Amino acid sequence: MRFLNPLILVIISFSAFAQNKPVLFPEPEAIQYNPGTLQLSGISIFIPKTASKEEIFAINTLKSIIHEKSGQAVKVASSAAGAVLEYSIKEKGRHIPEVSEMSGGSNRENYKLDITSNKIKIEAQTTAGLYYAIQTIRQLIHTDGKKTFLPNVHMTDQPKLAYRGIMMDFAHGGLPTVAEIKRQIDFLALWKNNQYYFYNEVSMELKGFPTVGYRSGYTQAQVKDIIAYGKERHMDVVPFLNLYGHLHELLRSEKYADLSIGNYGHELDPRKPAVNKMLKNWIKQYTDLFPSPFIHVGFDETWETKRIADDKDAKINSEELWLQQLTFVQAELKKYGKTVMAWTDMNNYYPDIMERLPKDVIPVIWEYKPDTVEINRYLNPVLKEKKPFFIQPAVSGWGHIYPEADYTYVNIALCLKAGMKNKTLGFINSVWTDPVEPFVRPSWLFMAYGSIGAWQGQVPDKQTFSKHYSEILYPEVADEMHQAFEFLAQSNMYLNKCLGKNTNGMPRGTIIESWSNPFQPYYLKNTKEHEQDFRNARKMSEEAQGMLIQALAKCNSKDTAFINSMIVTARLMTYSATRFLWAKTICDRWDESMLARKKNDFVVYDITHVCHGLLVDVMDETGELKTAYQESWLTEYMPYRMNTILSRFDVEYGLWQKLYLKVNDYRIQNAPEHVAQQSFQELFKPDF
Repeated sequence: MRFLNPLILVIISFSAFAQNKPVLFPEPEAIQYNPGTLQLSGISIFIPKTASKEEIFAINTLKSIIHEKSGQAVKVASSAAGAVLEYSIKEKGRHIPEVSEMSGGSNRENYKLDITSNKIKIEAQTTAGLYYAIQTIRQLIHTDGKKTFLPNVHMTDQPKLAYRGIMMDFAHGGLPTVAEIKRQIDFLALWKNNQYYFYNEVSMELKGFPTVGYRSGYTQAQVKDIIAYGKERHMDVVPFLNLYGHLHELLRSEKYADLSIGNYGHELDPRKPAVNKMLKNWIKQYTDLFPSPFIHVGFDETWETKRIADDKDAKINSEELWLQQLTFVQAELKKYGKTVMAWTDMNNYYPDIMERLPKDVIPVIWEYKPDTVEINRYLNPVLKEKKPFFIQPAVSGWGHIYPEADYTYVNIALCLKAGMKNKTLGFINSVWTDPVEPFVRPSWLFMAYGSIGAWQGQVPDKQTFSKHYSEILYPEVADEMHQAFEFLAQSNMYLNKCLGKNTNGMPRGTIIESWSNPFQPYYLKNTKEHEQDFRNARKMSEEAQGMLIQALAKCNSKDTAFINSMIVTARLMTYSATRFLWAKTICDRWDESMLARKKNDFVVYDITHVCHGLLVDVMDETGELKTAYQESWLTEYMPYRMNTILSRFDVEYGLWQKLYLKVNDYRIQNAPEHVAQQSFQELFKPDF
């Protein structure tokens, strides 16, 4: 038989698909696959003249998805009758999350999706539901050889939480370019995230404050552009401000230093009239800039005021000042119709503060440890007062070159579970950049994990998540990316066994010690005790590099910058382990020959050979890594703070270069067979 019946072709296609059904992130509320497929070659879509700009954006998104997946442009139908897409919107407007949804039962984002052999039918409550249905279609598209098709399916879907957010740090580390922020928003839209919290200390332009944010922040025009971009994708860009603490970037300036309660401190002094005069100005500007109905005002970690009250000035009542300031801020923001959110961690210092929280302020419980006891320590006081709340875990990436994977997965899972059990209003996943060095891109995997969990009410299986995530996001190189993520997680696990001891219990992870002098007695001893862990960390990060380099050779061009950043991340992890291992190897090589065997058997050659010496190894990698790091930085961030990190490479290079010169000079000044009487540390005193 030369030709197959079309019905048989459909059955064959569906059979192949049925054996390999896609994992959908987030998982829809209900889904039923039916026999048959919709072939995507040559289809046409009709855009009614009455379509709103939100509808047009959603439909154009679908056209782009089909073109990307099939390689064929979607035709424009002259009428609805000949078009493959049929959709209906029940309610106009309501494009982003609203305060009214706090009461529960919102159907704003609901949708139904029916795909048959000749039609895509979407019924949505609003254009948000239409857009989310299209994001689901993105994942349903299947390619088999040259054929691209959709399965016949019936689906109903709605989120378990009305508010699903990511908090991005724009204060501590590198400042992402506007283009990178838009890439983040596009990425988060894939997982149906609907809030993007713009964490700001003084990294936004403010009229009348010309030095605030100058070349170290965003202009108001840029912020407006970001807000509009988010709104198109049904994502509310929520201002996350600091109107009490975390204002050192302002208060270190002589012009504003008198507004602080400490000496060039971190916190404002609410007792000074000039403070609230300034805040009234700021609040007016921020509310004019951000149309979001919500505003997060921080109010966390106001330790400085408490320390001064406890140690220096008994006249200061730090708890009363905290309540006074929050009451003022809430009342001022209420004038502009804003719903205020504030963190609850100061409950740890003021145990009864929840019962005195200003009316209508929504407490936000943050806890970044994978520990139910710690979560409940902040949750229980809020529950006792029967207050509606948000819950906020974090990607544990600020303390490591690559996020601590299992720690993050479990923290997100426990916070979401506690939130769902106690009817949280919403879920916010924090992404911090405190040490400046780590790129944010390695956190994307975990940002997706939290966003997906917030929609479906429970997190995906962490054991298989990176595999399925890679299949969705990097179909051309899914296996390589999945393995790279796993190797990076393992490398960080081994580094975590070696470093992170000298951080006074703070969750700063391995990165604080990663640039320490590896020749110090403490670190040489530590390296000896953890030599195998350092070796395993190198091996795993090298394996990750191999996978990423292979992925780079055949990935979609839009992913090259991301994968390059991941390669640099893997190289940094390798280097962190190498510098400690090489310091020990150099000392051992010298001491074993000179002191133990009393024999100069080419030890200087091994350490300082101009091409292949141990010291030259590190100098080579430091120099090359600095260049690669700078290149990747500029694909993600503005130049601000880049030199803070690049200077670390310069100082690091200097350590090894100084040793190289010292050892060579010692060789020149002594006969080739000379045997040293001192250890490497004693003789050369390695230091920066």
